[in-house]
Amino acid sequence: MSKIPGIAGKILRINLTDQSIQIEDTPLDIVRKYLGARGFGIYYFNREVDPVIDPLGPENKLIFMSGTLAGSLIPGNNKINLTFKSPLTNTYSFSLCGGHWGPELKFAGYDGLIIEGKAENPVYLWIDDENVEIRAAEHLWGNIISQCDQNIKKELGKDMQIQIAAIGPAGENLNKMACITSGVHREFGRGGCGAVMGSKNLKAIAVRGTQDIQFHDIEQMKKLAQKYYAQLKSSPKIQDRRHYGTPEMVKDINERGLWCTRNFSQGYFEDGFKLEGPQMRKDIVVGDASCFGCPVACGKRSYVATEKYGLMHIEGPEFETIGLLGPNCGVSDWDHILKATKICDDYGFDTMNAGGCIALAMECFEKGIISLKETNGIELKFGNGDALVKILEMMALRKGIGDILAEGVKSASEKFGAPELGMHSKGQGLAVYDPRGMKGMGLTYATSPKGAHHMMATTMGPEIVQKNRLETKGKAALVREQQLSMCIVDSIGICSTLRAGMDLQNLVDGFNAVTGLNMDKHMFNSAAERTINLERLYNSKLGFSRKNDTLPKRFLTEPMKKGRSAGETVDLEVMLDEYYIVMGWTRDGLPTADKLKELNLKAKS
Repeated sequence: MSKIPGIAGKILRINLTDQSIQIEDTPLDIVRKYLGARGFGIYYFNREVDPVIDPLGPENKLIFMSGTLAGSLIPGNNKINLTFKSPLTNTYSFSLCGGHWGPELKFAGYDGLIIEGKAENPVYLWIDDENVEIRAAEHLWGNIISQCDQNIKKELGKDMQIQIAAIGPAGENLNKMACITSGVHREFGRGGCGAVMGSKNLKAIAVRGTQDIQFHDIEQMKKLAQKYYAQLKSSPKIQDRRHYGTPEMVKDINERGLWCTRNFSQGYFEDGFKLEGPQMRKDIVVGDASCFGCPVACGKRSYVATEKYGLMHIEGPEFETIGLLGPNCGVSDWDHILKATKICDDYGFDTMNAGGCIALAMECFEKGIISLKETNGIELKFGNGDALVKILEMMALRKGIGDILAEGVKSASEKFGAPELGMHSKGQGLAVYDPRGMKGMGLTYATSPKGAHHMMATTMGPEIVQKNRLETKGKAALVREQQLSMCIVDSIGICSTLRAGMDLQNLVDGFNAVTGLNMDKHMFNSAAERTINLERLYNSKLGFSRKNDTLPKRFLTEPMKKGRSAGETVDLEVMLDEYYIVMGWTRDGLPTADKLKELNLKAKS
């Protein structure tokens, strides 16, 4: 095909070393094979980035790929995928971001943006449709996220519709959990992509797009959009998410005894009721925020006036942020949780990994493994909100113990001589779900190609609905099913939340109305499976296999002490055996020759 509707047809490639700017044709033959975004990302990454490169060296690349449905009328079409080698996990990694930046890149006429090399001095990119510039950014270096956003918009003519993705001081200082933040409040969050961007001396990417996107069947797309909006409106889960945001999950997860508490030493937080969605709405929420093309508006604008920290106005905090900066550190008051969130947002680093690092340090402090000498005189005990805030500031600037924690939970736990207290898999800190209370999530954490990440396979909903969260049998099939589902939405660019009101057939129908490719559910699942297997193949070139599909010893040998998950551990090896079989992989966790042939992949591709 010479053109596919919904596909802009161009990839923008920028080399910061020689400052070359090239426009390439989007390879249309990969649309059916990989769908878009996440699938396109691993396709390019596998072809172009040697697995053994230094994640913070100029050979690493930032590969941004838009979802196929970006800019359409299909609800929630705002996700863009970023592929890179992670400095936190030393694996292939990817991160998705909502908001408006991704669709804006599509409106500028590009399906993707590939950034390679390293600038000699700080720069930012200005993409104004076909006009692309590399601009000096020395005057922006050191800006926090909101300052950078404001300063660039002022410099470019005060157009408030310009969309900017930027790093903060954490990225500049190569904090290995640094984010890239778009629109001030939306992040490419996990794996340290902000440090990769900082290592390239790239401060920001500003985009303005004014071009039309062509669609295959506009009338059909309109009809489907109306249908899907009605479905979303009638979904109880979507309505809960609309009213309370992701914190609507707090009550269920805490009461079932699997909410990360005090570095995952417990699964029930006694003050959790203070942090539930309805209570948050009452205490601090003053408005709602939505990403491009989404009717749910799950973002919550929060405001508090504090005696110690003054006025604070942020978007969030989200469920994962609340859990890892709150209960996991023993903290339950909004003043400290919002201040902690604001520090991470301003300086540009991941709240989840940050919370995991500080909880580790708190447990080490309480057990006498580290002392006031290592903490710069800070009483780093669980529940000390002031200590939480101070250590986060030190992490952002790599000062004192913050320099150790900025390397991530795996590195920090080893530096402290307590690797058994580092709650991570492959170097990535865990999400809020204690796997002893949700076995499918344990398998998800262990097998994720980018380290522990709950969004690789969102088993939490099905495990609760099916009332089998404490069982291991059948979880391999569930994880595979959810991995395929997530890979599909990650690739077509739809927010995963909308699956509560839109099923797979809805996504296929929307895709076909946009592209005219006439695909079906089987073809979607095959494309997702191809992507997942290629991700696995890439990491295998780094030596990753079954031995790396692990969980912290705490979950495998220490029974949960109390609550509705009391007495539980994770029988990971049994689930891994079953999982590798359903995936068509060897007992060591590598794709078999038959599976590669089925997916038209090569072991050395």
